[in-house]
Amino acid sequence: MPDSIKIASTSNHEFCTPLLTLYISILEQNLAADFEFFIIDDGLEPLDYHYLNVLCQQYDNCLRITFLRIDPAGYANAATNARIIQAAYYRIDLPETLREQQRLLYLDCDMVCRGDLRPLWQQDLQGNIIGAVEDAGYVEARLDKMHVPHQNKRYFNSGLMLIDMSHWRQAKISQQTKTFIAENADRLRYHDQDALNAILADCWLPLHPKYNAQSRLLWREQQHSDPAEERRNEAARQNPVLLHYSGYRKPWNPADHHPAAAAFNAYQPLVRKLKLKAFNQRPQRNVKKA
Repeated sequence: MPDSIKIASTSNHEFCTPLLTLYISILEQNLAADFEFFIIDDGLEPLDYHYLNVLCQQYDNCLRITFLRIDPAGYANAATNARIIQAAYYRIDLPETLREQQRLLYLDCDMVCRGDLRPLWQQDLQGNIIGAVEDAGYVEARLDKMHVPHQNKRYFNSGLMLIDMSHWRQAKISQQTKTFIAENADRLRYHDQDALNAILADCWLPLHPKYNAQSRLLWREQQHSDPAEERRNEAARQNPVLLHYSGYRKPWNPADHHPAAAAFNAYQPLVRKLKLKAFNQRPQRNVKKA
């Protein structure tokens, strides 16, 4: 599928339903496009594989899924907490693992697609290594606090990265980021995101916030200091392409009362239908493992 949109995510069994929701939302919103999904497997169970197998069957003319394994040894000493587990760092190895790929879109699996991804996929990175959306916490002091030289004080959210894979490999970003993690574990307040921002400072293209409409932006927790950026934020709130349920509150936990839960819940009938179909048929070999 040479002309397909290539998307990678990381998931375990706990996040399989959010991952299915993300995938179904992408496929339903982009019926004219072909996709290749790459899943970093951090503990998916046999039933999860079966669900994803059935997903391939339903969209067999436009979808292929490949499972990946990342060696966790390189992140044995990485900073983690109850929400950010070691697997959050595995995205750093994607360009080295998928060496045949020239462009890749990384998405956290706690997202829902609301529109056409082709303009994002075709975005000119203007010589930058990645495209990303500014973190909606506007933590502009992070690079200074990590003693990272920089010209642009912006700090991106690593839940969405449009990656020029060749450029990344040429600049040895994976190796540099791992070294930074090993040498600065006590500084990584925001974990892999801090490390990636440290290494990619001044090497990333700011994308429109509609492509990573984070919870802080949706809740209007704080405004951007630049009025022009705040106008873009308002456009993202009104017409997001990718909703990102960042933070502790998640739409699949009813007690969290997430203000954008309706977008997630809208796809649950299709998720339940897929799971029911999976229970009613034998597994097929439509998914390959790498």
